[in-house]
Amino acid sequence: MNKKVKYKNKIEFVNYVADDCLKNMSSEDKEYLIENPVAIEYHFSYCLYIRNHYIHNRDFSETSFFTHPDDLSSDIIRMIFSRLLPEYEYDNLFTKMLYDNRDFILLRKKYRDVYGEYPTSLVEKYKSQIKTESVHSIAEIRHFDKERIDGEIETMKRNLDTVATHIESLLKELNILVST
Repeated sequence: MNKKVKYKNKIEFVNYVADDCLKNMSSEDKEYLIENPVAIEYHFSYCLYIRNHYIHNRDFSETSFFTHPDDLSSDIIRMIFSRLLPEYEYDNLFTKMLYDNRDFILLRKKYRDVYGEYPTSLVEKYKSQIKTESVHSIAEIRHFDKERIDGEIETMKRNLDTVATHIESLLKELNILVST
């Protein structure tokens, strides 16, 4: 029989699993994740372990949150990154998009090779400059009428464009820093 999940909300469950994963992780594994924080790269490896160990063998029938295993494992790996990297914010669109960008990951490693540290302050600088509009969660949106859904989608598109523009600027600056 599967163990019932009793967490009040998704963030409690995600925090619990991330903390448990980190508690059982070697320092070498943590270093690997710090060097390679691209969530999608772990879908068929560490996230598969997370899905099998923490999600597929649990009963989510009494939870009030969306429990698609792939989405939960992605949220959990992002929470692990947020614990390991001071500049990585779990639920920040800029952070998600930046660290999923392979060009950034390569430039980030080059920066570390040149300067002996990751470009944390540069990431913080750009992150602090971004102003996005608030949007509702998917769970909330599904109860909206078509007009409100269309408005939410337009807001999401504007946010994505804003973040993409900032990422492009950060990549240009980072490229200059590692090329000099």
